[in-house]
Amino acid sequence: MGDVGRSPRMLRHAQAAKDRQFRAVLVGYQGTPVPTDVETRTFLPATASPHLPKTMATALKFLATVFSLAKVFWKMPKACTVLLQAPPAFPAALICWLYTRLMRATFVVDWHNYGDTILAMELGNDHMMVKIARAGDGIVAALADGNLCVSKALKLDLQRRFGKPATVLYDRPYVYYEAPEGKERKELLERCLGADSYQALTHRQAALAVTSTSWTVDEDFDLLLDALKLYDEAAHEALRATKPRSRRSSRLRTGLHARKAVHRESDVSGKGDPSVPSFGGSHDTVPAQGCFDELPDIWLVVTGKGPRQKEYEEKVKALDLKHVVIQMVWVQAEDFPLLLATMDLGISMHSSSSGLDLPMKVVDMFAAGIPVLAYQYECIEKELVHANQNGCLFKNAEELSHQLQRLLCYHPQKTAFYWTLKEGAMAEFERKSWEQEWMFNAMPMLLGLKCADRVDT
Repeated sequence: MGDVGRSPRMLRHAQAAKDRQFRAVLVGYQGTPVPTDVETRTFLPATASPHLPKTMATALKFLATVFSLAKVFWKMPKACTVLLQAPPAFPAALICWLYTRLMRATFVVDWHNYGDTILAMELGNDHMMVKIARAGDGIVAALADGNLCVSKALKLDLQRRFGKPATVLYDRPYVYYEAPEGKERKELLERCLGADSYQALTHRQAALAVTSTSWTVDEDFDLLLDALKLYDEAAHEALRATKPRSRRSSRLRTGLHARKAVHRESDVSGKGDPSVPSFGGSHDTVPAQGCFDELPDIWLVVTGKGPRQKEYEEKVKALDLKHVVIQMVWVQAEDFPLLLATMDLGISMHSSSSGLDLPMKVVDMFAAGIPVLAYQYECIEKELVHANQNGCLFKNAEELSHQLQRLLCYHPQKTAFYWTLKEGAMAEFERKSWEQEWMFNAMPMLLGLKCADRVDT
């Protein structure tokens, strides 16, 4: 159970069902506006007085949530299937299961991760709340009539831990995000970043990078800040050592920065322009710091809200970076895909508390056709980001800093390696859409569970 406007996978479930003439109703917390015309039933998250003991406050919030959700179900038309995202699963799972038993409906859980692994990152594996959450996941799995999940790795683990089969439903974007140009691009950046910021980044000729975050413990923002400090030092050294920028044009071909030049034969083949090094090679042979003699300033746009945002706003203020600007913004849902498409590259700091889920932010970046630098763990490496094909993977600040240099050197011109990754990102989107993924994986399972509440048109 969560804020319906900040639950993109559930929004896409509802939209896909609605597009196929099913009646879909989103139920969750009231908060962020829902960017679709899908029917919603929302209520405010339960709160308790801060003066109450923690145990009592938690119990009261639990009971209030149960009551609010039961009230929503009572007023809703009969459903044939209830689909619950997990985590968080409690207390919603109990109400959903009880409703489906009373209404002779089916109860399906869509597993995004495990609740106990998320709690364990803050509390430790031996904490009582973590043990309760672990047991709770087992109860939810036992109650469910069917299971969906976000990765093959999670599917195998659900079978191993709970003996429950699951169907893999990968996150995919709905549409390709095409970058606006000219006046529309200027207006978008001014709207999202502010007029002063737009003027500053234009004056700097900065490379645009983006990272989306929920400011939770499974995203190591300190690692990102360390990498940006290393990049800042490298850019400073490059500026000292390089020839005057006014002479750069004699060595570099103009026009490579055109975003629609992805399919140029010379770039796709990996040969590129001879005056712009390709810097290819394997993931393990990243060029050493200092071998790039043209490094641009970076303007990093950080989108999202979350519990640790204020902490990192203070850390960013304390940094003394000369060649990197970090701007934190909240972007409206309709502007977010367009903003992604204007970026030169995307960064994912998602490390996965379980090692079994995949970040949707990377999928959105692929839909925008931008290369992705992603924190490396086994599941993402095997199932989503393929090194030197559609992005790069890193494990520490040094690797991330080197990859930023490797992709952005000679900006606004682009190396053949950059275009290779960009084309790989676009190919990843084109391989299969959410509509296809849902139709071939989710819908057969739901229909197999006797879902028949279809609206005739």
